[in-house]
Order: sequence, then structure tokens, then C-alpha cells
Amino acid sequence: MENIASFLKTTISILITLAIISAGIFLWNKTIPVLELANNQASIQAMELADQQYSAYDNQLVSGSQLNTAYRRYSNHDVFVLYVQKKNNNGTRTNFGIRPSGSGPCRDFDFSTGKLKTGTLANCYVNEDDLQSYSGTYYVPPQSKFQAVLVRDLNNSVIGIYFKEQ
Repeated sequence: MENIASFLKTTISILITLAIISAGIFLWNKTIPVLELANNQASIQAMELADQQYSAYDNQLVSGSQLNTAYRRYSNHDVFVLYVQKKNNNGTRTNFGIRPSGSGPCRDFDFSTGKLKTGTLANCYVNEDDLQSYSGTYYVPPQSKFQAVLVRDLNNSVIGIYFKEQ
């Protein structure tokens, strides 16, 4: 009789343990889609917060003084580039890149399509003094109007702004 009681206690203990484990697995499987949705939403919100600092330049018409402000604002971003296409008095356009951090070459850019290309851009060593020097080739008048578009890499990260003078 003692053996039967011991056997029943052991069997019932094992069944209760299996029931608890099964319930835990069932609940875990139900929460996986919720966790994935929450992670996706969190990453979308994190990307939106990161891109919020660029919202003033996202498909906006900005002035030349705002271009100069962008130069100063993003000078601490290592891989950030300002691509500028400005009109000249003779009707031609001057294309150049500006690396606000001042270090390294710029990634090549197609100024007609507004897309990144492979290689490096030849005239990318323009600095703030060049932008503000009235007699210089790269002078940007404060009252000029530019269409600003964000430049994104393959990871959809903002790596620059394209300013096209209107």
C-alpha cells in the first residue's frame, strides 16, 4: 500500500510539473508575435527620433543662411555630407560637396538624380569660409532658395543633405 501511495504521489507530481511546463510554453508561444511587434515598433520609433533632427531639411525649401546653419549644426557628424548644386550668374551650375566635420573625402553623388554613387567626389573640400566668401566660387548668398532633400544610404540612414538651388 505504501508503494502505491508513493507511486501515485510521484506520478501526480510529474503530471503537475508537465502541466505547468506546457502552460508556460503555450503562453510563451502566444507572446512571441507580441514581442516581435513591440520590437518592430520600438525600432521604427528609434529611427524616427534619430531622423527628427533632420526634419527641417526633409523635402523643404530653405534659404542659403539655413544651408550655412546646417554646416555648423552637423559639424560633429563624422560621415555627414552636404551636397550643393548652386546656380551661377551665367546660367551654369556648380556642384560640390561639403564635409562639415572637415575630415576625409565625400562619397560620389549624382547631382541630376540626387542619388549616391560609388567612388569619391572630387571637389569636397569646401569649408564655411568658402561658403561665405562673396567673391569665391562656392559663395552661397543668404537669401538664395534651395530645395533640400535628405540623402540616405542602403541602410536607410541619413548620411547627408542635398541642396539644389531653385
